[in-house]
Amino acid sequence: MSSGPWMSFRVTDRRYAQVEVNRKHQQNFPSQVHHYSIVSQSSTLTHLAMWKDLVPTLTRAACYRKAAACLWSVGLLAQTDRGVWGECGLDECTNAYLAGQESGIKEGPTPAFCSLAQRYASCTAPLERSCRGEIGYHTTVQWLSNLLERYNCTKILEQYPQALPENPRPAAPTKNTCVYEGSSKPAHCGLFGDPHLKTFTGEYMTCGVGGAWPLLNTPHLAIQVTNKKVSEATDATATTKVTVIVKGHDVCGPERTYEASTEALPRAFVDGTTWAGGTALQPHTQVREEKPGEHILITVSHVNATVAVRKIGRYLTVLVRVPESVLSAEGDQGEMQLCVQGCPMNERLNSITSHQMTKHDAVKYCKEYNVTDYYLDSCIFDLITTGDKSFRVAALAAQKDLWEHDPAGAQKLLQNCSEPPCLWDVTSAATTTCSSVAALSLLGVVLFEFSRQTSR
Repeated sequence: MSSGPWMSFRVTDRRYAQVEVNRKHQQNFPSQVHHYSIVSQSSTLTHLAMWKDLVPTLTRAACYRKAAACLWSVGLLAQTDRGVWGECGLDECTNAYLAGQESGIKEGPTPAFCSLAQRYASCTAPLERSCRGEIGYHTTVQWLSNLLERYNCTKILEQYPQALPENPRPAAPTKNTCVYEGSSKPAHCGLFGDPHLKTFTGEYMTCGVGGAWPLLNTPHLAIQVTNKKVSEATDATATTKVTVIVKGHDVCGPERTYEASTEALPRAFVDGTTWAGGTALQPHTQVREEKPGEHILITVSHVNATVAVRKIGRYLTVLVRVPESVLSAEGDQGEMQLCVQGCPMNERLNSITSHQMTKHDAVKYCKEYNVTDYYLDSCIFDLITTGDKSFRVAALAAQKDLWEHDPAGAQKLLQNCSEPPCLWDVTSAATTTCSSVAALSLLGVVLFEFSRQTSR
């Protein structure tokens, strides 16, 4: 064994390694540094950089190289550069720096070392955006700045400009394909209750749509819902299964599928993962549990899409939010999508055919939850039809989701109506479940036809 200072590594699992200094040579190290723990993947390089500053001048570069090589060999940095720094790009810069040191360039106030350090700094500069959440990146940048200042590299490289590489690293593209950078306002679609649908265009309707139906199908995202009758005495149904498919992207990550049912609201995709593309800290696609067993969110960064699924009582609710520009670019592709076209006319429910609760009680119970406008009407419909009070929770959650994910749309659509009927009378067979906007459009057509006939 070498008589100089050395480091040993004890790996207890994939996320932990302990570095110990041979106490025989502790005089070569600060007294407080007998051991050092690397606990976080994302801070591995940070700690190695700290080690480099702690080791004496004649041995610290060698120790730094050996520490990095050992950690890479046990898979810590190998795992890190694939899972945390691979997409960020810092590992490429670090590899080039370590290769320069291995080739014999020694740390010090020399043109060769200053050129190597400056190349490292130039390599990391374009990564500021992609690595903005990485502690290791920011510490490395600061360490490099201190290193260049310590050896007065700016002055050295002015005297020896030929030491600098002509093109140390191609500049990273200014646009990050996997982060939506548009300013388009959001489009919101929601499905809840028996089920009640709000389309991207702001139409409200109550639908039968028993069986499996496509809620949305775009090149990036597909959502299918399955609805079952709440009872044999009515045509009203409720959602019992939701399938979300985030379609694969060449740059932003592979396809992921999520499935929810009345039996379970999983915290992960069907393959057991919780994210795809990007890094664990900044994933491009992610499923996140907001409330265990009750509420999950799926986000897709490159189209700025959000899908929220809730399990309330025996049934599910769904919310979808995507930018209007993404929808208009993709078009409706000529196929049925409930969020785009609404449910077919023959599937729209105009009246209640089953009474499991009086209207008086339904109004009282729904008002207790402070739902308003169409959500109040829908709550009353659901309670009269099923007698199941959990539907008022679904109506409240759907209204809150609208305010949270599309506040501008909520402000425009909701008039704070608390005395039913707000948009439709749930007990009247003559009414329709179309939105007030659609009703006004129909009135306009009638008036236009009347004026055309009278002008003849």
